[in-house]
Amino acid sequence: MAKITLIDVAKRSGNDATVGIVEAMSQANPFFQLAPTKSIRGNMFKYQVRSALGTAGFRAFNAGVAGTKSVIRDVIVECKPMLGISEVDKALAEAHPDGVQAFRQSEDMGFISALANTFNAKAYYGSSSTTAAEIDGVGTVLSSLGSTCIGAGGSTATAETSMYFWSFSDANTVQGKLPGVQIVLANGMLPSATDLGVQLTLDSGGTNKYPAYQTIFEFTPGLAIYDSRSVGRLCNIDPTHLPTVPLMNQVITAMFPYNVDLITCSKTVYNYVQGLKGTSAFQQTAPYESSDIFKRATTFNGIPILIDENIVATEAVVS
Repeated sequence: MAKITLIDVAKRSGNDATVGIVEAMSQANPFFQLAPTKSIRGNMFKYQVRSALGTAGFRAFNAGVAGTKSVIRDVIVECKPMLGISEVDKALAEAHPDGVQAFRQSEDMGFISALANTFNAKAYYGSSSTTAAEIDGVGTVLSSLGSTCIGAGGSTATAETSMYFWSFSDANTVQGKLPGVQIVLANGMLPSATDLGVQLTLDSGGTNKYPAYQTIFEFTPGLAIYDSRSVGRLCNIDPTHLPTVPLMNQVITAMFPYNVDLITCSKTVYNYVQGLKGTSAFQQTAPYESSDIFKRATTFNGIPILIDENIVATEAVVS
């Protein structure tokens, strides 16, 4: 069944301004194009995961089995408020040859991209225990879970990076049917821009004031990773320890019963992947043709591979 994404929710709102903001964010962030979206009441919600089953077995006549129980743990997903404040000098905007609105819109686009990129960066590296205002990202969720974090073998923290494997689909697990990864919206609120008009603002010295057009950008998202298997990571990649087809398949296998819907990586790793073309997982046509040497490998077994510039090349080594 098709999933409702952030852009779908925006279009159903009927607010053209909101649709424009979300479309601009989606251009900068693959999550907003593909990840399903869930609206919640308040800023956090709790769900339960059955982390261990009770035991059951066959019994002989006049004999029994031990009484046991399953283990349920609570998981809390918290949405965190994001804010951007655009201040455009009134005199500078009015002197622009294309007019005030054109100048302000050009400046505002930077803030819309910043919302998308900041959320995206924290989807990988956010840690609420380190910075309380952040959402928890993949690194935090998988920090103590090795089953879906496979190492490529690198060991130099200044040169390490990762590929990330995302499942946005439901899976039938021992806990029952569980979603994969979702973007969560606090109180169902979409990203917004509020024009405050001309306001007095402080200059860089913090003492003198000048008139400026102000716009505030707000978004309160969360990232719900319902199961450790719904996101995978091929970590410790460096120039001498590259991704391979067996390693990528090892991550995908570790994520079972989830199906992988998206793979993200840095530009550098994307170029490493091009060296794997011609293998069965990266065939552009069937059978592989000599002309395909000039084509980029954009999928792995049909899974799209997208470059995400928020993935850094200086990750800490994952043990």
